[in-house]
Amino acid sequence: MPADILVVFRKRAEEGSANAAAPSLERYVAELVRIPGVVAARPFTVNVVLGDRTPAFYPELVMCELDGALDDAEAAMVALDIPGTAGHGTRPDGLRFAAWDGVSIGARSDFELPGHLYLQFSAHPASLSFDAYGDWYQVHQDDNIAQSAVLRRGWRCRLEPLGTAVGPGPTHLALYELEGTLETLTADLGRAMQAGVISLPDWFTRFASLEAIAVG
Repeated sequence: MPADILVVFRKRAEEGSANAAAPSLERYVAELVRIPGVVAARPFTVNVVLGDRTPAFYPELVMCELDGALDDAEAAMVALDIPGTAGHGTRPDGLRFAAWDGVSIGARSDFELPGHLYLQFSAHPASLSFDAYGDWYQVHQDDNIAQSAVLRRGWRCRLEPLGTAVGPGPTHLALYELEGTLETLTADLGRAMQAGVISLPDWFTRFASLEAIAVG
């Protein structure tokens, strides 16, 4: 089954701008699924839980399952006319994008675009290799799932920006299937952190924690 993903966040032009009109997410999905290597695509709306760095405050998301053997995410970006600076791409119609290719590194490989997701974007510190960070994060993800009944299962990906990255960006994405409310999840994790069951080291670098809800 596909395990790798493409995540494309979108922000419309400012209200009142001459470029405020934008294609629907459904049309965007239809464009993506025609790209070789894209097995399926699903649109989401995004709510910020924590964090103020990209991709926080990009309210729309299209996530794709990829066939790793055929994946050509760069070709997908060219076909959609998204210019080349990761996290800062803006099309002539005013749409702004932040996009990453995600390679599966977690214990699970059965990701199939669940309709309700909790996403955590982070970066490994200079003091740890990515592999060491991944080992730590697998334990952290398992702990999170054990502490909340609304987290059904989780996946992890190594992120590579599409285009030329400007400054440091997220290198790791943890995805969780959410079966329940975000309020229940945050309360569960808050209690676990207060009790010392879950803790985050000083070097943990969060970019954004997001809730993604499928459209349609």
